Amino acid sequence: MISIALYNNKGGVGKTTSVINISQQLALKDKSVLVVDLDGQANCSRFFVDEPKAGLAEALIKHVVTPANAKCNTRYPNIDIITATAELNKILPEFGALDEETQFKQVEKIFSFSEMPWYGGKKYDYILIDMPPALNELTKAVLGACDIVFVPIELGLFSIQGIPTVTDIISRCGTKFGGCFANRFDKDNPSDVQLLEMLHGNLGKKAMNTVIPYSRVIKNSINFSVSASEYMNWTNASDSFKKLTDEILERIGE
Repeated sequence: MISIALYNNKGGVGKTTSVINISQQLALKDKSVLVVDLDGQANCSRFFVDEPKAGLAEALIKHVVTPANAKCNTRYPNIDIITATAELNKILPEFGALDEETQFKQVEKIFSFSEMPWYGGKKYDYILIDMPPALNELTKAVLGACDIVFVPIELGLFSIQGIPTVTDIISRCGTKFGGCFANRFDKDNPSDVQLLEMLHGNLGKKAMNTVIPYSRVIKNSINFSVSASEYMNWTNASDSFKKLTDEILERIGE
C-alpha cells in the first residue's frame, strides 16, 4: 500500500480535482483506492458521497477512535473515502497541543487501520490524500507520515517563485517530493508556455512531463459530479489525467 498526498500551501490549484480523477484512473486499472479528505471544506467528500460521515476529526485527537468510522463506500467499486467535515478545522488547536510523537501516531492510524486484524474491509493498493491549502501541525504530521507528495500548481510567476517554499516544507517533514505538475495550462497563451519552461528550468526532473490543460470538460465534469473520463473520455483533458496517473506510477516505481 502506497500513500500519496497532493499538497500545495496555496488554494485553488486543483488538488481536489486531481485527486478525484487520479483515483478514478487507478480504479480503472483494477487498483483499490482509499481517498482521504483532510480539507475541512469537504469538497472531495461531497463529490463522492451525498452525506460525508463525521469521525475523522475525533480520530485525530482521541487514541481509541479509528478513522474507519468516517469511511464511506462510493459509487465506484474500487474507491472508498474517509470523509471530511468542518470539525477538522475545530480540532486543529487540540491536535497542535499534542507532542510530536503522539501527532504522528494519531495520523498514522489513517494509513494503517485497513491492515489491522480487527478490520474486515477491503485492503487498499493506494491511499490518495487531498490536503488542505495550509501549513499547520496536522498537515506537517500527515506529510511526514505519507510515502510521497506531488504538488499541483497553476502557472503564474508568484506560484513558481513559491515552489521552493513548498518543497522545503516537504523536505523538512521528511517525506519524498515526487514532482510538480502544471494545472489549467493554456497552450495558446504564450505566457503559460513561457512559465512552463521556467518551471522546468527551475525544477529540472522534478517538473512533471504531464500538464493538465485549461478545459471546460474538467470544470463541467466536476459540476456534474463525474470524472473527466466519465464525462468525455475521448478528449485531451480526460487523457491528461490518464497520462498524469501513469507518470505518478512511474515515479513511485510501480
